[in-house]
Amino acid sequence: MKIVQVHNYYQISGGEDTVVAAEKKLLEEKGHQVITYYRHNSEIKNQKFTKKLGLLKETNWSDFTYDDFLKVLEREQPDLCHVHNFLPLISPSVFYACSKANVPVVQTLHNYRLICTNGLLMRQGQICESCLGKSAYQSVLKKCYRDSMIQTYAIASMLEKHKKRQTWATKIDAFICLTEFARDKFIANGLPPEKLKVKPNFMGGISTHEIEKKEETPYFIYVGRLAESKGVNLFKAIHADLPFPIKIVGEGELMNELRGLPNIEILGTKTHHETVVLIRNARALILPSLWYEGMPMVILEAFAVKTPVIASNLGAIQSMIQHTNNGLLFSAGSSTELLNLLQMAKENPDKMKVLADNAFVNYAELYSSEANYEKLMEIYQSVIHPA
Repeated sequence: MKIVQVHNYYQISGGEDTVVAAEKKLLEEKGHQVITYYRHNSEIKNQKFTKKLGLLKETNWSDFTYDDFLKVLEREQPDLCHVHNFLPLISPSVFYACSKANVPVVQTLHNYRLICTNGLLMRQGQICESCLGKSAYQSVLKKCYRDSMIQTYAIASMLEKHKKRQTWATKIDAFICLTEFARDKFIANGLPPEKLKVKPNFMGGISTHEIEKKEETPYFIYVGRLAESKGVNLFKAIHADLPFPIKIVGEGELMNELRGLPNIEILGTKTHHETVVLIRNARALILPSLWYEGMPMVILEAFAVKTPVIASNLGAIQSMIQHTNNGLLFSAGSSTELLNLLQMAKENPDKMKVLADNAFVNYAELYSSEANYEKLMEIYQSVIHPA
């Protein structure tokens, strides 16, 4: 099978990029040919001001993408196109190029962008669903995307125009949702239920035999962006009372606020292998997100190396973690509940081992390469050979 993989990379690498690379590697290992069509937001940095203004229009429709990608499709004659992220450089014109070339399309919904301008269903540090079922234009005055009315308008305009054109309903053959929770949200807000398939992300390339647990000073770990939506402000509230220090892998706008706090160690960016080793050696992974998340890859990494996860009880996370079975959940934003669970993790290592073992079983059954490949092929075949 020949697949064209489409992805617009962000300036700061994240979980979506990891998924794109992992799926490409998996497909190639299984003998498929993967043609890549990638753009990177680093291109924007070097653009002149007039070109950046033009990008506001191209977010809705890029003539360059349409013409350029149509040439790729005509040259490569792929069996299907799998789109991961199309904003802002690629644009929805990629779907129309596929339609013109009669190439079926699969779109992975890594976040909630098709129903929310910032993709998070979050505003001012809290879950926000005020635009759901309504016009995306009402988010403009709230500056929901990057705290900018202009950039929010560009996204809102794209959403409303393509909703009116029925792009999502007629130009995409199947959507991949990462959890049932996400699927329910998209169905409730107009996407066709028959096209919404659930396929979790997966972790490949981790060998638990190679990453052995070492005896060392115990610590907790957080891996991810240092942003308000990730809930890391909780660390400022609890740092003085932590039973073990927290090591932080990542960077972001809140880095300076956390730097220098007692019991908080910021390690910055690490390689994937270094990060997995740090997760493997931690007493527990903390994920205090304040938004619904798509499907945090870091949870799968922890599951794969048998490190317990302590996370906020929201959205996709509660689809992945069953409290006291394969992890621990606390009310989002509650420093008291989080501290209590961290103390429990210190005092009950045997219980934490049971949680980690159960999580590893879930990883093998649901999130391994083989389980993922089987589901991905099922979705691909359904659009290539529709019933």
